[in-house]
Amino acid sequence: MTLDATVIVVNHDGKDYLDTCLAAIFRADPAEVLLVDSGSTDGAHEAAAERYPVRLIELDGNLGPSAARNLGLSQARCSTVILVDNDVEVTDGCLERLVDDLERREDVALVQARSVLGDETGPIHYDGGAFHYVGLIALRNWYAPRETNHESGWIECDVAISLCCAGRRDAILEAGGFDESMFILFEDLALSYALKMRGHRVGVDTSALCIHKGGTKGLSTRGAKGGYAGRRTFLHSRNRWIFLLTHYRKRALVAFAPGFLVYGIVHLGFVIAKGHLREWWRGKVALMTMRRVLRRRREIIQRGRVRRDGELLAAPSLTLNPGIAARGFRGIVRRVLDTLLAVTFHLGRWAA
Repeated sequence: MTLDATVIVVNHDGKDYLDTCLAAIFRADPAEVLLVDSGSTDGAHEAAAERYPVRLIELDGNLGPSAARNLGLSQARCSTVILVDNDVEVTDGCLERLVDDLERREDVALVQARSVLGDETGPIHYDGGAFHYVGLIALRNWYAPRETNHESGWIECDVAISLCCAGRRDAILEAGGFDESMFILFEDLALSYALKMRGHRVGVDTSALCIHKGGTKGLSTRGAKGGYAGRRTFLHSRNRWIFLLTHYRKRALVAFAPGFLVYGIVHLGFVIAKGHLREWWRGKVALMTMRRVLRRRREIIQRGRVRRDGELLAAPSLTLNPGIAARGFRGIVRRVLDTLLAVTFHLGRWAA
Protein backbone atom coordinates (compact mmCIF):
# COMPACT_ATOMS: atom_id res chain seq x y z
CA MET A 1 0.00 0.00 0.00
CA THR A 2 1.32 3.42 -0.99
CA LEU A 3 2.29 5.67 1.92
CA ASP A 4 0.33 8.92 1.61
CA ALA A 5 3.24 11.27 2.23
CA THR A 6 5.92 13.24 0.45
CA VAL A 7 9.43 12.32 1.58
CA ILE A 8 11.89 15.21 1.30
CA VAL A 9 15.52 14.07 1.24
CA VAL A 10 18.02 16.86 1.86
CA ASN A 11 21.39 16.26 0.23
CA HIS A 12 24.79 17.89 0.01
CA ASP A 13 27.72 15.82 -1.30
CA GLY A 14 26.13 12.62 -0.05
CA LYS A 15 27.91 10.04 -2.18
CA ASP A 16 28.81 7.91 0.87
CA TYR A 17 25.21 7.62 2.13
CA LEU A 18 22.61 8.75 -0.39
CA ASP A 19 22.06 5.43 -2.16
CA THR A 20 21.49 3.56 1.12
CA CYS A 21 19.19 6.35 2.31
CA LEU A 22 16.99 6.24 -0.78
CA ALA A 23 16.88 2.45 -1.01
CA ALA A 24 15.48 2.28 2.53
CA ILE A 25 12.93 5.02 1.85
CA PHE A 26 11.55 3.35 -1.27
CA ARG A 27 10.87 0.15 0.66
CA ALA A 28 8.04 2.11 2.32
CA ASP A 29 6.55 2.98 -1.10
CA PRO A 30 5.84 6.70 -0.44
CA ALA A 31 3.57 8.63 -2.79
CA GLU A 32 6.35 11.07 -3.66
CA VAL A 33 10.06 11.48 -3.00
CA LEU A 34 11.76 14.83 -3.51
CA LEU A 35 15.54 14.92 -3.59
CA VAL A 36 16.54 18.49 -2.78
CA ASP A 37 20.19 19.04 -3.53
CA SER A 38 22.07 21.93 -1.96
CA GLY A 39 25.03 22.66 -4.20
CA SER A 40 26.60 19.20 -4.40
CA THR A 41 29.75 18.71 -6.46
CA ASP A 42 30.15 14.92 -6.13
CA GLY A 43 27.45 13.94 -8.65
CA ALA A 44 25.61 11.65 -6.21
CA HIS A 45 22.31 13.50 -6.66
CA GLU A 46 22.43 13.09 -10.44
CA ALA A 47 23.25 9.39 -10.17
CA ALA A 48 20.40 8.94 -7.67
CA ALA A 49 17.94 10.67 -10.00
CA GLU A 50 18.80 8.16 -12.71
CA ARG A 51 18.46 5.15 -10.42
CA TYR A 52 15.39 6.09 -8.34
CA PRO A 53 12.01 7.66 -9.25
CA VAL A 54 12.73 10.87 -7.35
CA ARG A 55 11.90 14.43 -8.32
CA LEU A 56 15.25 16.19 -8.26
CA ILE A 57 15.21 19.84 -7.16
CA GLU A 58 18.51 21.70 -7.19
CA LEU A 59 19.41 24.80 -5.22
CA ASP A 60 21.82 27.32 -6.68
CA GLY A 61 24.72 26.59 -4.36
CA ASN A 62 24.98 25.23 -0.83
CA LEU A 63 22.35 27.30 0.96
CA GLY A 64 22.09 24.90 3.89
CA PRO A 65 19.56 22.30 5.03
CA SER A 66 17.03 24.89 6.20
CA ALA A 67 16.69 26.36 2.70
CA ALA A 68 16.59 22.88 1.17
CA ARG A 69 13.82 21.72 3.52
CA ASN A 70 11.77 24.85 2.91
CA LEU A 71 12.03 24.41 -0.85
CA GLY A 72 10.93 20.79 -0.50
CA LEU A 73 7.99 21.81 1.70
CA SER A 74 6.86 24.37 -0.87
CA GLN A 75 6.99 21.75 -3.65
CA ALA A 76 5.45 18.80 -1.77
CA ARG A 77 2.19 17.48 -3.19
CA CYS A 78 1.06 15.65 -0.05
CA SER A 79 -0.17 17.34 3.12
CA THR A 80 1.98 14.98 5.20
CA VAL A 81 5.71 15.41 4.72
CA ILE A 82 8.65 13.37 5.96
CA LEU A 83 12.05 15.07 6.22
CA VAL A 84 15.10 12.81 5.96
CA ASP A 85 18.77 13.78 5.91
CA ASN A 86 21.01 11.99 3.43
CA ASP A 87 23.10 10.27 6.12
CA VAL A 88 20.05 8.56 7.65
CA GLU A 89 18.87 5.02 6.94
CA VAL A 90 15.30 4.32 8.03
CA THR A 91 14.47 0.82 9.23
CA ASP A 92 11.44 -1.11 8.03
CA GLY A 93 8.21 0.36 9.39
CA CYS A 94 9.80 3.63 10.52
CA LEU A 95 8.08 5.95 8.06
CA GLU A 96 4.75 4.17 8.40
CA ARG A 97 4.81 4.64 12.18
CA LEU A 98 5.54 8.35 11.89
CA VAL A 99 2.64 8.88 9.50
CA ASP A 100 0.36 6.82 11.75
CA ASP A 101 1.31 9.03 14.72
CA LEU A 102 0.06 12.09 12.83
CA GLU A 103 -3.13 10.37 11.70
CA ARG A 104 -3.98 9.30 15.26
CA ARG A 105 -3.28 12.70 16.87
CA GLU A 106 -4.76 15.68 15.07
CA ASP A 107 -3.03 18.25 17.30
CA VAL A 108 0.46 16.86 16.62
CA ALA A 109 2.37 18.84 14.00
CA LEU A 110 5.77 17.15 14.12
CA VAL A 111 7.05 13.72 15.21
CA GLN A 112 10.61 12.46 15.12
CA ALA A 113 12.01 8.96 14.68
CA ARG A 114 14.45 7.69 17.31
CA SER A 115 17.96 7.68 15.84
CA VAL A 116 20.81 5.40 16.84
CA LEU A 117 24.47 5.66 15.91
CA GLY A 118 26.21 3.36 13.47
CA ASP A 119 23.77 0.47 13.28
CA GLU A 120 20.64 -0.86 14.99
CA THR A 121 22.66 -1.99 18.04
CA GLY A 122 24.29 1.42 18.54
CA PRO A 123 23.55 3.88 21.33
CA ILE A 124 20.62 6.27 21.14
CA HIS A 125 21.61 9.54 19.51
CA TYR A 126 18.63 11.82 18.85
CA ASP A 127 15.43 10.99 20.71
CA GLY A 128 13.66 14.31 21.00
CA GLY A 129 14.36 16.84 23.69
CA ALA A 130 13.15 19.54 26.07
CA PHE A 131 13.39 23.32 25.79
CA HIS A 132 16.06 24.86 28.01
CA TYR A 133 15.26 28.50 28.66
CA VAL A 134 18.78 29.74 27.80
CA GLY A 135 18.06 28.72 24.19
CA LEU A 136 19.28 25.14 24.10
CA ILE A 137 17.91 21.61 23.78
CA ALA A 138 18.15 19.17 26.67
CA LEU A 139 18.33 15.94 24.68
CA ARG A 140 16.49 12.81 25.83
CA ASN A 141 18.47 9.58 26.31
CA TRP A 142 21.63 11.13 24.85
CA TYR A 143 24.08 8.26 24.16
CA ALA A 144 22.02 5.90 26.33
CA PRO A 145 22.48 2.18 25.51
CA ARG A 146 19.47 1.11 23.51
CA GLU A 147 19.18 -2.22 25.33
CA THR A 148 18.63 -0.50 28.68
CA ASN A 149 15.84 1.76 27.38
CA HIS A 150 12.41 0.15 27.40
CA GLU A 151 10.29 3.02 26.08
CA SER A 152 8.01 2.07 23.21
CA GLY A 153 5.87 4.13 20.86
CA TRP A 154 4.78 7.75 20.90
CA ILE A 155 6.15 10.08 23.59
CA GLU A 156 5.40 13.79 23.74
CA CYS A 157 8.41 16.10 23.98
CA ASP A 158 9.34 19.68 23.13
CA VAL A 159 11.80 19.34 20.26
CA ALA A 160 11.87 17.07 17.23
CA ILE A 161 15.29 16.79 15.61
CA SER A 162 14.87 17.12 11.87
CA LEU A 163 17.21 14.36 10.69
CA CYS A 164 14.13 12.11 10.30
CA CYS A 165 10.71 13.47 11.17
CA ALA A 166 7.17 13.65 9.81
CA GLY A 167 4.98 16.70 9.96
CA ARG A 168 1.98 18.56 8.65
CA ARG A 169 3.16 20.69 5.75
CA ASP A 170 0.69 23.53 6.28
CA ALA A 171 1.37 23.80 10.03
CA ILE A 172 5.12 23.94 9.43
CA LEU A 173 4.83 26.61 6.75
CA GLU A 174 2.40 28.69 8.82
CA ALA A 175 4.93 28.61 11.66
CA GLY A 176 7.54 30.12 9.34
CA GLY A 177 9.26 26.93 8.21
CA PHE A 178 12.94 26.48 8.93
CA ASP A 179 14.98 29.63 9.57
CA GLU A 180 17.22 29.95 6.53
CA SER A 181 19.34 32.65 8.15
CA MET A 182 20.69 30.00 10.54
CA PHE A 183 21.98 27.81 7.68
CA ILE A 184 22.30 24.88 10.11
CA LEU A 185 22.25 24.38 13.91
CA PHE A 186 19.35 25.49 16.15
CA GLU A 187 16.88 25.34 13.25
CA ASP A 188 15.07 22.27 14.68
CA LEU A 189 14.77 23.96 18.08
CA ALA A 190 13.38 27.11 16.46
CA LEU A 191 10.75 25.27 14.40
CA SER A 192 9.58 23.11 17.31
CA TYR A 193 9.25 26.18 19.53
CA ALA A 194 7.27 28.06 16.88
CA LEU A 195 4.89 25.11 16.56
CA LYS A 196 4.43 24.68 20.32
CA MET A 197 3.78 28.38 20.92
CA ARG A 198 0.96 28.08 18.38
CA GLY A 199 -0.63 25.26 20.39
CA HIS A 200 0.60 22.27 18.37
CA ARG A 201 2.14 19.20 19.96
CA VAL A 202 5.52 17.65 19.11
CA GLY A 203 6.79 14.17 19.87
CA VAL A 204 9.12 11.26 19.21
CA ASP A 205 8.19 7.70 18.30
CA THR A 206 10.71 5.43 20.00
CA SER A 207 9.49 2.47 17.95
CA ALA A 208 10.25 4.25 14.67
CA LEU A 209 13.96 3.62 14.33
CA CYS A 210 16.50 5.21 12.02
CA ILE A 211 20.27 4.87 11.82
CA HIS A 212 22.34 8.05 11.84
CA LYS A 213 25.56 7.37 10.02
CA GLY A 214 27.75 10.27 9.04
CA GLY A 215 26.82 13.51 10.73
CA THR A 216 27.55 16.91 9.21
CA LYS A 217 31.16 17.13 8.13
CA GLY A 218 33.05 19.77 10.07
CA LEU A 219 30.26 20.26 12.62
CA SER A 220 29.27 16.98 14.27
CA THR A 221 30.69 16.13 17.68
CA ARG A 222 30.47 12.50 18.75
CA GLY A 223 31.65 11.06 22.04
CA ALA A 224 34.06 12.47 24.62
CA LYS A 225 36.91 12.55 22.09
CA GLY A 226 34.87 14.25 19.37
CA GLY A 227 36.45 17.52 18.26
CA TYR A 228 34.58 20.81 18.50
CA ALA A 229 34.93 22.71 15.23
CA GLY A 230 35.46 26.44 15.09
CA ARG A 231 32.57 26.73 12.63
CA ARG A 232 30.29 25.16 15.23
CA THR A 233 31.39 27.83 17.72
CA PHE A 234 30.52 30.54 15.17
CA LEU A 235 27.08 29.06 14.48
CA HIS A 236 26.35 28.57 18.19
CA SER A 237 27.40 32.14 18.98
CA ARG A 238 25.13 33.57 16.28
CA ASN A 239 22.21 31.15 15.97
CA ARG A 240 21.32 30.79 19.64
CA TRP A 241 20.64 34.51 19.75
CA ILE A 242 18.78 34.44 16.43
CA PHE A 243 16.44 31.96 18.12
CA LEU A 244 16.10 33.94 21.36
CA LEU A 245 15.52 37.31 19.69
CA THR A 246 12.92 36.01 17.24
CA HIS A 247 10.98 33.55 19.42
CA TYR A 248 10.90 34.97 22.97
CA ARG A 249 8.67 37.83 23.99
CA LYS A 250 10.52 40.92 25.20
CA ARG A 251 9.39 40.34 28.78
CA ALA A 252 10.88 36.82 28.68
CA LEU A 253 14.19 38.16 27.39
CA VAL A 254 14.30 40.55 30.34
CA ALA A 255 13.11 37.99 32.90
CA PHE A 256 15.70 35.41 31.88
CA ALA A 257 18.59 37.84 31.32
CA PRO A 258 20.43 36.71 34.51
CA GLY A 259 20.41 33.12 33.27
CA PHE A 260 21.61 34.20 29.83
CA LEU A 261 24.50 36.02 31.52
CA VAL A 262 25.48 33.02 33.66
CA TYR A 263 25.43 30.66 30.70
CA GLY A 264 27.23 33.17 28.49
CA ILE A 265 30.13 33.52 30.93
CA VAL A 266 30.62 29.76 31.23
CA HIS A 267 30.27 29.23 27.49
CA LEU A 268 32.81 31.97 26.81
CA GLY A 269 35.25 30.16 29.11
CA PHE A 270 34.72 27.00 27.05
CA VAL A 271 35.27 28.99 23.84
CA ILE A 272 38.56 30.44 25.11
CA ALA A 273 39.74 27.00 26.25
CA LYS A 274 39.09 25.67 22.74
CA GLY A 275 40.92 28.59 21.13
CA HIS A 276 37.77 29.73 19.34
CA LEU A 277 37.46 33.30 20.59
CA ARG A 278 37.74 34.69 17.07
CA GLU A 279 34.91 32.46 15.79
CA TRP A 280 32.75 33.40 18.80
CA TRP A 281 33.28 37.10 18.10
CA ARG A 282 32.55 36.64 14.39
CA GLY A 283 29.22 35.11 15.36
CA LYS A 284 28.31 38.14 17.46
CA VAL A 285 29.35 40.56 14.70
CA ALA A 286 27.27 38.61 12.17
CA LEU A 287 24.28 38.79 14.52
CA MET A 288 24.57 42.56 14.80
CA THR A 289 24.34 42.94 11.02
CA MET A 290 21.02 41.04 10.90
CA ARG A 291 18.69 43.52 12.59
CA ARG A 292 16.29 43.86 9.66
CA VAL A 293 16.23 40.12 9.04
CA LEU A 294 15.57 39.45 12.71
CA ARG A 295 12.78 42.03 12.86
CA ARG A 296 10.97 40.49 9.89
CA ARG A 297 11.47 36.97 11.18
CA ARG A 298 10.20 37.94 14.61
CA GLU A 299 6.98 39.33 13.11
CA ILE A 300 6.35 36.02 11.32
CA ILE A 301 7.14 33.86 14.35
CA GLN A 302 5.10 35.84 16.89
CA ARG A 303 2.02 35.80 14.66
CA GLY A 304 -0.44 33.18 15.91
CA ARG A 305 1.10 32.75 19.38
CA VAL A 306 -1.31 31.25 21.93
CA ARG A 307 1.14 30.16 24.66
CA ARG A 308 3.52 32.31 26.65
CA ASP A 309 7.20 31.51 27.08
CA GLY A 310 6.89 30.76 30.78
CA GLU A 311 4.53 27.87 29.96
CA LEU A 312 6.89 26.30 27.45
CA LEU A 313 10.31 26.67 29.03
CA ALA A 314 12.15 24.82 31.79
CA ALA A 315 15.65 24.47 33.25
CA PRO A 316 16.66 20.80 32.88
CA SER A 317 20.30 19.68 33.11
CA LEU A 318 22.34 20.78 30.12
CA THR A 319 23.26 18.14 27.55
CA LEU A 320 26.98 17.55 27.05
CA ASN A 321 28.84 14.85 25.17
CA PRO A 322 29.45 11.83 27.43
CA GLY A 323 32.58 12.05 29.55
CA ILE A 324 33.29 15.74 28.88
CA ALA A 325 32.23 17.05 32.30
CA ALA A 326 31.43 13.98 34.34
CA ARG A 327 34.13 14.28 37.01
CA GLY A 328 36.70 16.61 38.52
CA PHE A 329 36.70 20.38 38.13
CA ARG A 330 34.57 20.29 34.97
CA GLY A 331 32.02 18.14 36.73
CA ILE A 332 31.81 20.67 39.56
CA VAL A 333 31.39 23.53 37.08
CA ARG A 334 28.62 21.64 35.33
CA ARG A 335 26.69 20.99 38.55
CA VAL A 336 27.09 24.58 39.74
CA LEU A 337 25.97 25.87 36.34
CA ASP A 338 22.86 23.65 36.33
CA THR A 339 21.99 24.88 39.83
CA LEU A 340 22.46 28.56 39.02
CA LEU A 341 20.42 28.25 35.83
CA ALA A 342 17.61 26.50 37.70
CA VAL A 343 17.53 29.24 40.36
CA THR A 344 17.53 32.09 37.84
CA PHE A 345 14.81 30.33 35.84
CA HIS A 346 12.45 29.98 38.78
CA LEU A 347 13.04 33.61 39.76
CA GLY A 348 12.18 34.85 36.27
CA ARG A 349 9.53 32.41 35.12
CA TRP A 350 6.65 34.31 36.73
CA ALA A 351 7.34 37.32 34.51
CA ALA A 352 7.82 35.40 31.26
